[in-house]
Amino acid sequence: MAIRRPNLAKRPPAASPARDQGDVAMDGFITVRAVQLAEIISRGASQVFETRFGVKNTELRILVHLGREALAVNELARRTHVDKGWISRSLKGLEARGLVLRTPHPTDARASLVRLTEDGEALVRSFAPVAAARNRRLLAGLDEDEVYRLFDALMLRAEDILQHPDLSGPEPLPPARRTRPARQG
Repeated sequence: MAIRRPNLAKRPPAASPARDQGDVAMDGFITVRAVQLAEIISRGASQVFETRFGVKNTELRILVHLGREALAVNELARRTHVDKGWISRSLKGLEARGLVLRTPHPTDARASLVRLTEDGEALVRSFAPVAAARNRRLLAGLDEDEVYRLFDALMLRAEDILQHPDLSGPEPLPPARRTRPARQG
């Protein structure tokens, strides 16, 4: 399958009242392009992590988040932006493979905490260099600080839109602070 290279020099015309009312195609909107980018990255991750490590995208997201700390299923769903039912089904597979372990929640009898097992930690350590290399390749030739500032600003605004879908949220939002993760060896 040939990869269609976007014309990065070509930008859609500036927003106008007509464009904002849907009178033209929306494929130039950042929201549409971000979804396309996420889909491409997700498909690429599937090809690599499923083939090399036997880990599907949702499982990968779960393992990455559990690499930091034990979490309740609700919190995993919130942090990964994945449906709680899908998280639960994915956890069953990860448990069967001995990669995660559920333990009783210390303060909520209805919930459990999920953590990585030693095998789960070893798997995360084994795919971390591959993930870091993919990240470096994606950002090659770009000003990483600027990419992270832009990404943080977009995330802040997207979270605001999620919390205020009727567009009643504050406008304009404050500038995003840079929260670039620490470099992985």
